[in-house]
Amino acid sequence: MTTTRPGPTRLLATALAAVAGLAILATGCRRDRDVPSAPNIVLIVIDTLRADKMSAYGFPHPTSPDLDQLAAGGVRFATVIAQSSWTRPSLGSMLTSRHPRSVGIYKEQLHMLDGRFDTLAESLQAAGYTTVGSTANPNINSSFGFAQGFEHYIDSDVLWSWMDQEPGKRSSTLDPLPTAGEVFAGVLEWIDEHGAPPYYLQLTVMEVHDSRRMFVRRRVDPTLFADDPVHEYLQALHLVSGEIGDFVRTLSGRPGWRNTLFVITSDHGEGLIDHPDVAASTRHGDLLYESQLVVPLILHHPAGGLPAGTIIDDRVRLLDLMPTLLDYAGVAAPAAMDGRSLLPLIRNEGTVSLPEHFIVETERRVSEKIGVYTQGWKYIENRDRHEGTNPIELQAFGTIENGALTDVGSRHADVILQLGAVVSGWERAHPKAPPVLQGEAISPAEREQLRSLGYID
Repeated sequence: MTTTRPGPTRLLATALAAVAGLAILATGCRRDRDVPSAPNIVLIVIDTLRADKMSAYGFPHPTSPDLDQLAAGGVRFATVIAQSSWTRPSLGSMLTSRHPRSVGIYKEQLHMLDGRFDTLAESLQAAGYTTVGSTANPNINSSFGFAQGFEHYIDSDVLWSWMDQEPGKRSSTLDPLPTAGEVFAGVLEWIDEHGAPPYYLQLTVMEVHDSRRMFVRRRVDPTLFADDPVHEYLQALHLVSGEIGDFVRTLSGRPGWRNTLFVITSDHGEGLIDHPDVAASTRHGDLLYESQLVVPLILHHPAGGLPAGTIIDDRVRLLDLMPTLLDYAGVAAPAAMDGRSLLPLIRNEGTVSLPEHFIVETERRVSEKIGVYTQGWKYIENRDRHEGTNPIELQAFGTIENGALTDVGSRHADVILQLGAVVSGWERAHPKAPPVLQGEAISPAEREQLRSLGYID
């Protein structure tokens, strides 16, 4: 296995020459590993997982038994809103605690996470954590900037067919994506060969996203949830729930690993069959409905660092996860974050000042939408003339949306005006950051060097 890191780019030749003779700042920073109380942190992202399809979240069939056990022994957030409905802007937002437009990721085939943003991995690495990442989703391979802050990052060796093919990698037209078992095994092998905790592990698995093709490689009971029209999705969830459960038990049984905070979440959901009169609604990325934005969030600490069986009913955002994990680990957070630490809610030590309005957005391929979620409403501006939807729609929160057929905006003109003004004001305060094309981002070390010379802020 090879450590992968983001490469240099788009800097002026004079700037690079000016810093070439300087010592890399990172090499002079010895990280303090003499902090026995520092917990390991393991973040597992189950790509494309809807919260409402998990039995822990009330689904009537036992789709996620191992994940349910983790939730019962830890903390479960009842309502978590992703900031975008497709992978790269959603994870870019979650891992920097910045809104998607602030990190400048809009188009799937071109845009990457710029090296100028402080990531969760970078913050933990600076605090003494060994950082290891692995992804089964090529959308967040190192070539898209997601290896920032990792000492070791394992890319998916299978690329989507639309991606530029790279040496040593295969195409998804011929091969299925790596399995969760392969992701977990690769990381276990690496940490067994390298040093002691504390570690930060970031793992993305794709069973639920790729539910149909994943079964080519495995035996699954075909009768499991067979009467449900989305049984393949549910079977994939059941499968990955078991694999995550096995991984958690295996890892926490290793010396020094019982003191580990396991975090289970998703980047976005999936439309499935919920919106039959809306075009292209079965997948994700094109809509801002609950099916695509409401995701699970479970925290579990085998050493007893969490109040077991806690359910937090406050609505929260994925971009609140980074400040929460840094707070839990006692690590200083970057100043520029849009999220809030949820630790007071977890420990029942008070409230958290979260905004009344949660902004959500997507701009992918032909889609362009922005919306706001409140306690009672979902206001969405469909700027892409999406078939089956109105240009502006208002849907009641907690209901299944079916485009124009369930739009209640005509009966609530006052709410439309109010939330439309919220979106307009928010957009003025949050202009879109220019995108960085794949291969153009600078590395963190180069960024620090250029900052020290005054080339960048």
